[in-house]
Amino acid sequence: MLARFKSRLLVSLLTAATAVGAAFSAQAAEDWPKQRPVNVIVAFAPGGSTDTLARKLSQLLGEHYKQSFVVENKPGAGGNIGTAYAARQKPDGYTLYLGTVASHGVAPNLYKNTGYDPIADFTPIGTISASPQIIVVPKDSPIKTIGDLVAHGKKGTGNYASSGAGTTIHLAGELFNLRAGTQLEHVPFQGSGPAVNALLGSHVDVLFDDMPSSTPHVKAGNLRALAVTGTERVPLFPDLPTLSEIGKDYGLEGFNVSAWFFLGAPKGIPESVADSLSEALMKILQEDEMKSFIAGLGATPMVRTRAETEAFIKQELDKWNEVITQGNIPKM
Repeated sequence: MLARFKSRLLVSLLTAATAVGAAFSAQAAEDWPKQRPVNVIVAFAPGGSTDTLARKLSQLLGEHYKQSFVVENKPGAGGNIGTAYAARQKPDGYTLYLGTVASHGVAPNLYKNTGYDPIADFTPIGTISASPQIIVVPKDSPIKTIGDLVAHGKKGTGNYASSGAGTTIHLAGELFNLRAGTQLEHVPFQGSGPAVNALLGSHVDVLFDDMPSSTPHVKAGNLRALAVTGTERVPLFPDLPTLSEIGKDYGLEGFNVSAWFFLGAPKGIPESVADSLSEALMKILQEDEMKSFIAGLGATPMVRTRAETEAFIKQELDKWNEVITQGNIPKM
């Protein structure tokens, strides 16, 4: 009799504790983000494109919620250190993460151990922006169109530069080879700067470059742009076609490589907080201030719901896995 009473008492106490805990969590979510500033983790050093975007977004989120959103830089190992750090933080809404195509598209397929799972460890809030690459050749190159590039690449003697093995610039060239049936040889450099310099000197044939690196040289007439790799034309070069729109005859229709960004949080963040952030983000991305800021980076806003963002990330993971696998790119 006494044992049965103790057992029932224990069950009652545990049930009460669970109810109190749930009520406390609900109250904490309801009070968010009034309790303290929100950290936004960036897995790269200050000053880069990811950091710059995170600081602008943090400013606008802060104005929206009337609370400080503070960028915390955690660079190292190509972004893996900061991303793994973000995944381990408490999922209470006071830690957010600015993810990229590198962290949630390429790295999980390229590294043997990143220290995090891009799907299981994160709750996507929404996409932010995408900046396509620009395909450039030397100003005096005989390659004047994408058709010329495909024909040159099928001879087996052409090459393309990149900012390093495993970068999206490298993988864009591999994807081009796979889709167009070309055999352009990869020539890696230590960063975009040296790769652009090699192209300016006509030491390499072509570069699938990030917009900020090559845009000044295109505008100065030192490089010739052939196309951009996104699905839409960019405001900086409105007359420059996308690979997709001109690539139907070369197997390039639907080609899409962009440096994209999304806002996420450690898995387990309260649903009410995630929904609130998603709504705030979509609102901010449609405001003129953010539109102008993103356009200045050579990018376009990407307004997606939480579910759409998760589906997009999974799609990108599958795409880069296929490129890395079929391109026989060794894991690091």
